[in-house]
Parts: sequence; C-alpha cells; structure tokens
Amino acid sequence: MTPVPSARIRRLREKTEKEKLDGLMITELHNVFYLTGSWIEGIVLLTKEKDFLVVSPLFAEEAKVELKGWEVVVHAGKLDEILKKVWRKRGKKLGFEASNLSYEEHERLSGTKDTELIPCRGWVEELRMIKDEAELARMQESTKVAHSAFEYVESKLKEGVSEKKVSQEVGWFLRERSDGEAFPSIVLFGERTSFPHGRPSERKLKHNEVVLVDLGAKLQGYCSDLTRTFFFGEVPSKWNSILDLITQAQRLAIEEITPGVTCSKIDEMLKERIAKAGYIEAFLHRAGHGIGIEVHEAPFFNSDSQHVFREGMVVTVEPGVYLPGEGGIREEKMVVVTRGGNRVLE
Repeated sequence: MTPVPSARIRRLREKTEKEKLDGLMITELHNVFYLTGSWIEGIVLLTKEKDFLVVSPLFAEEAKVELKGWEVVVHAGKLDEILKKVWRKRGKKLGFEASNLSYEEHERLSGTKDTELIPCRGWVEELRMIKDEAELARMQESTKVAHSAFEYVESKLKEGVSEKKVSQEVGWFLRERSDGEAFPSIVLFGERTSFPHGRPSERKLKHNEVVLVDLGAKLQGYCSDLTRTFFFGEVPSKWNSILDLITQAQRLAIEEITPGVTCSKIDEMLKERIAKAGYIEAFLHRAGHGIGIEVHEAPFFNSDSQHVFREGMVVTVEPGVYLPGEGGIREEKMVVVTRGGNRVLE
C-alpha cells in the first residue's frame, strides 16, 4: 500500500462543499488508488461525516487490513443497492465521475429515491496532474529502470531476431527491476516502424534497418514512458535527417516548457518545425501527454488544449514522423515542470 497525503481528500471535500454537494462518489480505478494508496477494487464515497470504501467480499479482508482510517463497507450488490445501504439519509446531492459511470448504471441510480446525481468532470484528474515529492521520486526511479532497458534492447538486436522476441525480453527485464511494464512494450523493425502503436510481430530484423522501441516501467503505481529509435547498421541518409529533425524539435520544445506556458504552444512549436521540413502529414499523434498513475493522463498537448504548465506536472514530449510502407522515427522524453523551468528525467 502506498501512503496517501490527507490533503487529497481535504481538497476534494473543499471542492464538494464549494459546489454545494452532500457527497462525492469515485468509481474510476486509478482515482480510487490515488485516494487510498491501494489497488483494491472498490468505490470511494466521501460524505460530510465519513470516508467510505465499498468493496466486494473478494477484497474485504485485504481492505480492512490495509486501509486504516477508512470505513470499509462490504457489499456484493449493484451500485443502486450499495447507495441505499451507505448513502441513505446522508444527503441528497451526490456527485459522480461523469466519464466513468455507464449509461446502465446511471439509469439505475437515477431511480434511487431522494438522491440527485450531479455529474463531476475531472475533479480527481485535476489533482493528479500535480505530483508531490513522493510521486516524483517514484517516477524518477521508474524512468531510470526504463532508461536501463534501452541498453538491454541494444544488446538483443541481432540479425534474425523477431520483434516479438525482443519485446518479450524487454518485458522480463522490466518485471525483474520494477513492478512490471507500464504497457506492453512496442518493438518494431524496418517498414513496420511507420505504425505508431504497432504490435510486435514475428517480423525478423535485418541489417541496415530502423528499429523503434517504446517502453515503460511501473513502480509503486507510477509509470514511465520513453521511446527511442535505433539504427541497426547503415540506413539511408534520409532517416538520419529525420532523426535530427525530431531530436532538434524536441529539444527546442522542452526548452519552452515552464510554468505559465500553454500545452497548445508546445504542440504548435513542434508541428511548425516539422511542417517546415515537409513532414506535417506524417506527424500522426499528439506532441505529448501527461503521465503518472496512468501512462496517458492530463495534461494533453494539442492545438485546442486549455491546460497551462504548472510546477509538479510530469509530461512526455514525443514528436514523430511516419512514412507508410517505409518506416518511422519517434523520440520520447519525460519532463518535470519545475518552479523556474523544467527537468528532463534521466
């Protein structure tokens, strides 16, 4: 179990009171972990009097042992039955995570007597964007493990080895040094490197080919996410030029990351530089994204993003160029926003 600062609950309570709600229900698994420090599946219910964690009998004993200070309620029923037991007579207006409740569940809960459901969007995710020192330390260690995995990958690149084999080897490497992979490692060779999120196949490595590797470790609940492009032998000069373009664009974008700057500005900077080189149609994804408990979380970089960099955010910057049938280049780094600028995680 990961220790959780009480300030997280306090801030949610303050938000709940400000919005004149009587309680707040958290159902998204990553948000439950953020508030409890445990991956036990359950529902967090914050009321004016108590903090509840509702779990099924499968997690009852574990929850009671791990989660001191929480009122653990064991219930095997559906969500509306749970609310009748726990929420009854504790208020009327109950906030819920709008992006995590299914239509069926909402329909069922809407019939709960004396309860008015109020949709809440991104409340916990907003808190999660700013990492405290303990979170940053875990992410630093997770990133170190990921960096070391690239050296291991290079040692495994031999003619005839398959994408799938190298990906499996990377998975074993990460599991031995962390809590496991943050996501299934992407290893692609040759023309298949044009698939931004391609799945490793039985494709065998040949001399003089581009190799794209995207990997990450998970440590005490926190992820890393890095991408590197390798050249196995001599490749056409075009790929060297594209790699230079990508790394220079990435470096200039990172230099601009500082509190007060918008995520959209970084997105625009990267795209403008890649457009000048004639490859804008080959840049197929966002310029970067936030990372933490999830590999992809707020803030996100795109042209209409309203997010502004704040101290304590951790983001990736990952420009890429993908030429169908030929190959692709991507480089990805993780960056912590600091008071006066930023720090690249190494």
